[in-house]
Parts: sequence; structure tokens; C-alpha cells
Amino acid sequence: MQNFIIFILFFYFYLISVISYGKIFQNIIFNKYKLNLDISIYTGFYGLTFLTLISLFTSFFLKHGYQHNIILHSIGFIYFFFSDFKKDKVFYKHIFYLSIFVILILLISKTHDDFSYYHLPFTKFLTENHIIFGMGHLNLGYNFLSSLFFLNSTFYLPFINLYSFHFSIIFFLIFFNYFLLKEIFYNSINIFFKYFYLLAFVFFNLSFNRLSEYGMDKPGQLLIVILVLKLFEVVISEKKITNGLDLLILLPLLGLCISTKTYFLSYILLSFSMFFLKENFYNLLKIIFFSLSFFSFALIIIFMFLHHFISTGCIISPLPYLCFADIFDWSRSLDDVKDLAIWLEQWSKAGAGPDFRIDNVNEYIKNFNWLSNWYKMYFLVKVLDQIGIYVASILIIFFISKKFSFSKSNIFFYKKFLVFYCLLFIIFFIWFTNHPALRYGGYSISFLIISFPIVLFLSSISDKKNFLLNFKYLIVVVIFIVNFKNFNRIGDEFKRNDLYKYSDFPFFSIAKKDYREVEYDNGLKIFSAHHCWATPTPCGNIGDNISVVKKNNYFFINIKKFTN
Repeated sequence: MQNFIIFILFFYFYLISVISYGKIFQNIIFNKYKLNLDISIYTGFYGLTFLTLISLFTSFFLKHGYQHNIILHSIGFIYFFFSDFKKDKVFYKHIFYLSIFVILILLISKTHDDFSYYHLPFTKFLTENHIIFGMGHLNLGYNFLSSLFFLNSTFYLPFINLYSFHFSIIFFLIFFNYFLLKEIFYNSINIFFKYFYLLAFVFFNLSFNRLSEYGMDKPGQLLIVILVLKLFEVVISEKKITNGLDLLILLPLLGLCISTKTYFLSYILLSFSMFFLKENFYNLLKIIFFSLSFFSFALIIIFMFLHHFISTGCIISPLPYLCFADIFDWSRSLDDVKDLAIWLEQWSKAGAGPDFRIDNVNEYIKNFNWLSNWYKMYFLVKVLDQIGIYVASILIIFFISKKFSFSKSNIFFYKKFLVFYCLLFIIFFIWFTNHPALRYGGYSISFLIISFPIVLFLSSISDKKNFLLNFKYLIVVVIFIVNFKNFNRIGDEFKRNDLYKYSDFPFFSIAKKDYREVEYDNGLKIFSAHHCWATPTPCGNIGDNISVVKKNNYFFINIKKFTN
């Protein structure tokens, strides 16, 4: 019982801190603007953005240990009490209700499959060290950095320790649901968007309700859905944008999204929709580029790419043409980077799994040679299940609509829709031809591509007057289903007899690992284990070819080059 109380208290302590940092961020970035927009729907995401930005910066110089994190989150917690929080009591009440809705999702004994391999070891590394150059040599996973590692490392405090490293994922879900429900039931928006947000609420909550399957990939996909729909709302607006505020409020969130996973960079293509559809596009560019909003966007992207570079020697890993293997000794070799890129593509195209490998890899990943195997090994196993959830969501919404009255009220943005939709198709094509796995951005782009025409149809035939009356009970049903599934899951986890059985509820299980320790002459200790879990850091599966150099209080991990 004591552990459960500690767990819950820290969860709400961090939640309050995140929201407070969101309000601080809003005051810094948007204070000079007279906003007639409700940006409270983004406050939580702004808090995650600001904390991510701080953590990316401070990790260059400091470890994210107790002292760093106590100061950081105490500032956020104290700000809450010194701010006029009574003015926002409705906001905090709604956030609290949504936190209760997802609290069972938070209770897990089994973590994501990659958690023991590199999510936990790298996050723990950030709590015990400032940056080390060449970390990518120690573990393949360290070549695929996410800003969520840096954000999660700030949640390391006494008593809770590393058992709060999955809190940020739940925060994304809470703020995602708050945004959707606020837009559906409180804000005056076109019926098209109300249906879109409703569909997103039903589908993603029914699909994304098992935290052990989130990894570092799904949080960004929740956020990108919001950003795409909000941009589309700006694009189809009949009124001209005169101050660019509609776009400025989205930019920091786009930076956060890209920093979680670099494959979201392709969504920048949607900015072309503004060029084609807005007469004052060039004036908007001037406003945007000289704003603090764009500065925060650029800063988080630059910091994230710097961390990619520090870990691997590549601006974006594993893209060989963005690597500097021949310039810096601690960089990964170009051959290693190319092999890693091929491996990632092979895996995402169902050419490899935990217990199999496709022969002749280079031929397999060319063109669409992989398609038939991908269909059998991936589509029928994982995609079909998601299609089932999606179709069920559509049918429920369709039949609950009750009355239908065809209307042409949405056709006014047909040309604008076509341009925007074509850009989405380009993003879909980039995803499908390069890394066609749902976890690598596939949930969001597939949902958007399929939903646009379906929601356009639904919003044209629906009974708009009774929208809220028809669907408020659907929200309750979704909440019930999610909690029922997680209640049963928790019961099953108590019955497990393997590593993932609850032994210290509500803390997830962590395997104790045997490891060896190598200490180098300059003082750095590197710990070696397969799947490091909570082994002291830096940890990886290292060989005898590792060497370490120390310059200006920073360590550089190199691979020895042997000559005949």
C-alpha cells in the first residue's frame, strides 16, 4: 500500500509540474500576442515541450540526478500554488477526471520489449552521466534516440526512482484526450472536425490502451494527428490569416513531435498547403521566422540533432549521407551505418523477426519485392487487428448518428481538401515504401488517409443538431471498455509466473542482470551485459575493440582500428 501511495503522489506531482511548465511556456512565447484563441487545449503539450527542451540542453553539462530534477520540478510545483489556479479550476478538474480515466493503464508489470534493451539503459544513463560521445558503439538502440528519453530522465527522484520513466506516455494520452473532448463538446468548430476528433478519440483509446506496446513511437503519433487536423482547419478557413497566430501556436508542438521520432520530419511537407492556399503566405513566413515560437521549434530540433550527432556521428541516424564517419574518430563507420539502415528497413518490411531472417536482404527490400511477405507476416497479423478496431469505431459512430440529412455544406473546401489530401498521400507513400510498420508512424498517417473521406461523408449526412446528445454516451462506453480491459490485464499480470509477475506492486518488474565491468585508464567505467535493464551505466554489449579518450571533461568512445 505504501508503494501505491508513493506511486500516485509522484504521478500527480509530475502532472502538476508539467502543466505549470506549460503555462510558463505560454507566457514566455505568446504573452506579447493578443490571442483570441483557446490555447489551453495545448497547455499540457507545451509543458512537455518546455521540459523536453530544458532536459535536452542541461544534459550537455549535467546528469539528471536527484538534485537536478528536484530543482526542476519543484519550480513547476511551486508555480502552480503561486499562480491563480482557481481561475483555471475547470481546466484542472477536467485534467483530473481524465487522469482517473487512464490510471489503470499506468499500472503495468510488463514493459515494452525494447525497454530493457535501450529505453531504460539510455534513460538511466542520463540520470548518472552528462553526455558521452560515441554511445552508439555500445548498443544499436542508442542509434535511435528519442527526446522522450531525455524527458523521462527528469522524472528520476527519490522513492520513485526509475519507476516513473513511463509517466510521460500517459501524460501524452491525457492531454490528447483533453484536446479532443474540449474540441468536441465545448469549442465551436465545423461539424467535420467534431466527427474527426470523435473518431480519433474512439479509435486511439481502444487501440492505444496497453502501455507495454507504446514504446517511444506512439506518443508522437497522437500529437501529429492533432497537428495535422489543426493545420487543415487553418487551410480550409474562409477567413484570411492576418497575424499567423493559428500557425505559431502549433510550431513548438511540431518540434516536440519531430524530436520524439525523426520520421515525423516528412510532415513538414504539409507546409506547402499554405503556399498554395493562402495569398499572404510570404507575409506569414516573415511573421513566423522572427517569432519566439519558431525559435523554440528550431531550438528543440537543433538540440535533438546534436544529440544524434554526439551519440553516433550522424545528424540523423541511420542516414549515411548525414554522417561524418571520416572526420570524427568516435563516429560510427559508414559501413556500420549502412548496415543499420538496411537492417531497419528489413525489419520494418517483415524481413526479420525475433526468430527468423530473410536471405538476400538487398534484393528483398528493393522495389516491392517485400510486399507479399509483408502482407502475410505483418498485415494479416497486426494491421488487420487495427482495421477491425477502426471499422468498429466507424460503424458505432455511423449508427449512433440516428438521423441523416444530406447536406452540401462541406463541399466549399473541396479544392483545398484535394491539395491537402495529396500531400498526405505523399507522406503515406514515404512511410509505406521505406518503413511500413505501424509503430514507425503508420498509425497516424493511415488513420488520417482513411479517415478524411469517411469523415467528410459522415459530416455531410449527419444530424448536426443532436451531435452532443448522440455521442456523450459513446464517450462513457469507451472509457468503460478501456478500464475493463486494463482491469482484466492487471489481474492476469498478478497471476503470471515469469519475470513480469507483479512482485512489488505497482512498480513494474526489472530483471537483475549479471554484467562485467571494464574500467579505462582515464576513469570511465563501462558495464557490459545483453539487455542491460537497470545495470549501472554507461552499459552495452561491448567487445575488446572499445577504446576511450577524455578531452575537456568529456569522454569519447571509439572503435579501435586494427591493421595487418
